[in-house]
Amino acid sequence: MSKTTREDLDEDSSLLEIVFNWTIKEVLNDNLYKHKVHKIPQTFKSVKEYMNSFIPSLIEETRSDMCSGLKGLSRAPFCEIVAVEIDKEYFRPPKNLSYLLKLMNHSDKEDVEDEEEGGRGKSYEPMLGDVIAFTDIRPKRIEDLNRPKKFFHIGYVVRPKIGHTNEIPILSSKYMETMNEFDTSGVKKLYAVHLMNILPNVRIWKALNSQLEDSDMSIIEKVLRQDSNIGRKCQICPAGLNVLGISSISNMIQAQNLDESQEDAVSSCVSMTKCQHNSTIKLIWGPPGTGKTKTVACVLFSLLKLRVRTLTCAPTNTAVMAVASRLHSLVKDSLEHETYGFGDIVLFGNSSRMKIDGYLGLKDIFLENRVKNLVKCFAPLSGWKHSLESMIQLIKEPKKIYKLYQKEKGVMSLEDFALQENRTVEFDYSSYRRNLPFGASRMTMKEFVKMKYSDIVEKYRSLVESIMTFDQYVKKIFGDLKRKLKFCMQTLYTDMPTSFIHISDVRRMIRALDLLGTLENLLNQVQYKPTPNYSDYEDGFADDDDEEEHEEAEILDYLGWSSFNRKLCVGLLSTLSHSISIPPINESRAIEKFCLSNSCLIFCTASSSVRLFTEGMAPLKFLVVDEAAQLKECESTVPLQLPGLKHCIAEKTDFGRSLFERLVILGNDKHMLNVQYRMNPSISIFPSEEFYEGRLSDAPILSDYNKRFLEGEIYGSYSFINVAKGREQTGLGHSTKNTIEAAVISEIVGNLHTEFLRTRKKTSIGIISPYNAQVYEIQEKIKNYTSVSDPDFNVSVRSVDGFQGGEEDIIIISTVRANGAGKVGFLSNRQRTNVALTRARYCLWIVGNASTLFNSDSIWRKLVRDAKKRGCFHNASEDKKLGQVIEDALFEIELLDESESTFKKLSLGTKTEFGGSYSRKSSWNRPRKL
Repeated sequence: MSKTTREDLDEDSSLLEIVFNWTIKEVLNDNLYKHKVHKIPQTFKSVKEYMNSFIPSLIEETRSDMCSGLKGLSRAPFCEIVAVEIDKEYFRPPKNLSYLLKLMNHSDKEDVEDEEEGGRGKSYEPMLGDVIAFTDIRPKRIEDLNRPKKFFHIGYVVRPKIGHTNEIPILSSKYMETMNEFDTSGVKKLYAVHLMNILPNVRIWKALNSQLEDSDMSIIEKVLRQDSNIGRKCQICPAGLNVLGISSISNMIQAQNLDESQEDAVSSCVSMTKCQHNSTIKLIWGPPGTGKTKTVACVLFSLLKLRVRTLTCAPTNTAVMAVASRLHSLVKDSLEHETYGFGDIVLFGNSSRMKIDGYLGLKDIFLENRVKNLVKCFAPLSGWKHSLESMIQLIKEPKKIYKLYQKEKGVMSLEDFALQENRTVEFDYSSYRRNLPFGASRMTMKEFVKMKYSDIVEKYRSLVESIMTFDQYVKKIFGDLKRKLKFCMQTLYTDMPTSFIHISDVRRMIRALDLLGTLENLLNQVQYKPTPNYSDYEDGFADDDDEEEHEEAEILDYLGWSSFNRKLCVGLLSTLSHSISIPPINESRAIEKFCLSNSCLIFCTASSSVRLFTEGMAPLKFLVVDEAAQLKECESTVPLQLPGLKHCIAEKTDFGRSLFERLVILGNDKHMLNVQYRMNPSISIFPSEEFYEGRLSDAPILSDYNKRFLEGEIYGSYSFINVAKGREQTGLGHSTKNTIEAAVISEIVGNLHTEFLRTRKKTSIGIISPYNAQVYEIQEKIKNYTSVSDPDFNVSVRSVDGFQGGEEDIIIISTVRANGAGKVGFLSNRQRTNVALTRARYCLWIVGNASTLFNSDSIWRKLVRDAKKRGCFHNASEDKKLGQVIEDALFEIELLDESESTFKKLSLGTKTEFGGSYSRKSSWNRPRKL
């Protein structure tokens, strides 16, 4: 992209074009857009001005992310490409830059090489939205990409991997020479290195530039108008659920065991559904642990009962799945039968990132799973209809079905088989007959074949013995069809919207499965012939005496099927065949659209809601935004443009910078939740006073939250653990880390695991750090414990944003910063600090450098002062085990520092010129016995 174009920031240019035209030098230039990025104003003259105000910030954020990706090249995942060819499906002459990359299947040898490289390329598979660098070497530093006259440019993954072909469709920034299989000797290789994923930003770009299908700006326009009535109570509609004629919903809300503030919030939000006069936005505000997710789930449960089509979105997959999981639990307890009703709820997103398996029940509502099931169910030659009709036919006429099977297998008389195998048989038999003496007895052709052609007879015997007997065939086919029908029935009542399948049909399905089970049990009691007797087939079909009217009763009697059970089962299956109408589609995209268009509740991230801007998509009336304070204002413009949207509910922890802050300024109706149910009271003291003016009260149940997991005052319910000798270092992607703190935390986790093995008390531990490099450092130090398969001992290490909406028994916070100047960077962010301090149920242990935090003139100064005042401040060095760990870690750091300077060739255990021996080993780095 030229400098002139960049200065103009042409709104018609796509974000991808801008990214493609950056040079490495420009990406690394933190001042590239400094003069263009300004604070977003409070008021705007038009929606277009409002949208355009975010574009420079979005471009700068994309550049910053790519800059981080380049700086983290040393650990960036990569894969080897073995072939490049033009993507003919998307060929656009004269300038076509669409290609298919064929990825290498890793051999054992390559896996070893990857491990030597740190495992970077072992399992990387480019995903939709990835920006990847193409290079002919495995880059370890930025300079490796910036070599003169060397192959390097970038690409964008436009679609997921194509089936099982190992082919990835990409859009390239430059022309690529198409190549077949690369030279396996290694002379010519091409690598794809992951830099970042910009899919959310691409979606936001489309929203800001009004490129979404049938987008509706009416709600955004009303929000931006300061004289708007949006969010204010309607003067026409009466208040109260009973007046609105939905008293049953009111009773349901009261049954959810909500406190007064939660019940008021739910009732107020649900009452919006009956108003057709005013677009309304309500805010559910509350400190962490006050049951915001539970409150939102109750609102959604009510909207589901009222059949109000609603989208629920959040800034992260973790937050989306948390509220979806809570809603799933509410719905499951209310279902009349098993999973019937989940078809009205859809959760969608990137399966590789969401890790659905970790959330109980979410497979029932996950779109990707649903589509896979429905594709099988709707398949015309093997799905519901085919299996149903085949089962009906088998139960009604098993002998007829068996004879069709015999024909398919090529069953025929011995003489026909002989004629088919050897053309001379007929000639030989004719010669035999001509040469017979007058009056001699004559063999039949079958007898002739048996006598003269033993090889043909043996082959015939093998054919016959490969064919199942009637008994075997009926049992096998019945079992196969029953399994298919059971799968299809479960799929239909779980994955189909309830508007397409009535509860009476579900009851018929259950009854039909019971009857099929009865028939199968009777089949299993039949005494089977071990193998077919080939002599039964020598004259053609066995038992083929054309007396069908006599056979049916004998066959049914032989199978053990009573006429009553058989006719009842056929009747039920026939009724289901006519009463359940499945759509005439069997392609994944069409089924996906069918599910999204006919569901009542939809869950996804805010940026992913762009998938709902599709022609023919049924409009959504309600929008619920969970964790709204964490949602970037520009990202919220995606779901707010959905056509037909009438009302919005925003749930937020605190009034951070987002579109919903404008609603507060406009005087919108908001409901504050003020009773917290998560934290031990000693943990909630500081957040309540600092963030909520002391208005946060503890639920009575929390008086029993006094679990102790380790002995010693340092491990109380609330503790600041001062690591005075901690050191800041540059880690992954130029992020900050503190290996001393990581060592201390590793020791604490090890002690917790030892105690768990002794007591077997279920323990969940969350370790939070605001810096990605520290997250990685801690993950490496405690991998012996995170790999433990015992479900009762769980350790999770994530960033602050990664823990948004989560909670654990024990939370350990690593603050990382340790310097004489009191610099804490974005650690001073009050909103993220609030999130980190409010994730624990029983114990919160804050690990940090008290001096640095106290001198920072931030919220952390207050926290350190509060901990000292309450007697919750402890020096890590005063604990014997932690003190030793700190000394060991310091020793290793000093040794590494020396080896990188004066003694570059010095290794552990080697004598130095001073006569000493560096043979001391770190206790925290030694793996514990698990």
